[in-house]
Amino acid sequence: MHFATLPLLFAATTLASPLHKQAYLVKRACTTGPDTATDFLAYPAYVNTASNATTPPGYANTYTNLHASSNADGYAGYTTLPTYNTTACAEKCTASKNCHAFNNFYERTAVSSSFNSSCTSTATIKCVFWNGAVTTANAVNTGSTQNNFEIVIAGSNGYVASAISPATGYSAPVYFSNSGIQAPLDCNGKDTYLGFQTFDANFDASRCAAACSAQAAYALTHLPSDGSTPKTCKFFNTYVESKNGVPQDQKCVLYSQTWSKGVATNTGYAYGKDVYAVGMSYGYSNATDAGVCVKA
Repeated sequence: MHFATLPLLFAATTLASPLHKQAYLVKRACTTGPDTATDFLAYPAYVNTASNATTPPGYANTYTNLHASSNADGYAGYTTLPTYNTTACAEKCTASKNCHAFNNFYERTAVSSSFNSSCTSTATIKCVFWNGAVTTANAVNTGSTQNNFEIVIAGSNGYVASAISPATGYSAPVYFSNSGIQAPLDCNGKDTYLGFQTFDANFDASRCAAACSAQAAYALTHLPSDGSTPKTCKFFNTYVESKNGVPQDQKCVLYSQTWSKGVATNTGYAYGKDVYAVGMSYGYSNATDAGVCVKA
C-alpha cells in the first residue's frame, strides 16, 4: 500500500547520527483511536505494508513487522523515503560497498501545526544501512521520549545480503569489520585452529559453512589413534583478503571453538612492497554446539 506524501518537513530521530535537514513525512488519518504511540503501533496500514513487503533479490528476510529497529554492528548511515519500499532500500544498500544489511521501518514523528492533519504525529519512513547483519537479537531500539513526545517504531523489517545470511546450522554472523581472528590457545592451553580454505573473491559465507561441516564430519569418522576426543569445526571466520586494495580471495578459517571480536586483531600484513589487508570479516558459530571451552 502506498501513502500520500506532503512537502518535506523536519523530523526527529532516535538514531545516533543527525537526521537529514529534510525528511519525507507520511500523512495518517487519526480514525483508529487517540493519536498515541499505542495507536501508531497498531495502525493497520503499517502492519499490512510491512507484512506484505517484497524480499528483494539477493537478500534474505530476517524479521518482519517488529516494533523495534536494529542496533547492529557496522552502522553505515540511513536515508528516508516517501513510501515504504524494501526494493529501494535494497538498491541503495547494494550500491554501497559498506552495506550488507538494511532495516526498513516507520518511526513516529511529531508534526507542526502547518502539517494540517487531525494527527499530532506522523511517520518518517527510514532505511538504515549496516555492515553487520540485522537480526531479531539486535532489534532492540524501541524508540525514546523527546520533549514529552513518545517516538516508537512500527512495521520494522530486516534484510541481510544473501552472501552473509546465516548458513543452515550456524548462528547469525558477528561482524569483525576489517580484522580477522588471531586465536590464542584455549582455556586448556590447546590450539583450536583447524586450517583454512580459499575461494575466489565472490563472497559467499555458505561455502565456509560447508567446509566447516565437512571437516567436522570427517573428524568424527576418522578418530584419533590415541583415543583422544576429535577436534571438530564449531566456528569459522571468513573474510575477503585484498592485495594493494584489490580483492584477491575469500578466506574460510576454521576453529574448534567460538572466538569473540576481542581476538579479531589480524588486519593483514606487508610482503615486500605489497600490502595484504582483511575486509568484510564475519564469524559464525555452530548453532547447537558453539565449542565453549571447559577447563579440564
